[in-house]
Amino acid sequence: MPHRNNPERERPVFSASNVLETIGRDLALIKSQDRLTYGDLAAVLGKSEDQAAKYCEGSAAMDVVTFARAWREWNGRFAGGLATLCHDSRPEKHCDRTRQSKVLEAALALSRALEDDGEVSPGEVRDNLPQLEAARDALDELIRRRVQRA
Repeated sequence: MPHRNNPERERPVFSASNVLETIGRDLALIKSQDRLTYGDLAAVLGKSEDQAAKYCEGSAAMDVVTFARAWREWNGRFAGGLATLCHDSRPEKHCDRTRQSKVLEAALALSRALEDDGEVSPGEVRDNLPQLEAARDALDELIRRRVQRA
């Protein structure tokens, strides 16, 4: 969801309504894909059928125990949308200076990995995965910007 005052700003707003909407959409999709009833959802969540329906509508907030039950049961199918909202709404994620820093941090990590034998081993990739993934995300953001403006 772009910011209304600046059409080029891609960062979604992290609000209570967006959190409820995201969780509701993902839970409703699970319900549909798995052909579950509100009773089935209620059994997993430890809540009533009416409450499960409210969660799917995005009209009720979950307590942490209920959220954890859903996350345990459906893993990324349930919590993935919220994780994306949390990640994409971080202010520093969308700063070009931060993007540059992420790419340079990954370049430095690769440079250090190459120092000893001229190759990047699987272990060195694993050790530097956070920097490599952050750089990938930063570059993906820049590439998307080019496509959106074209």
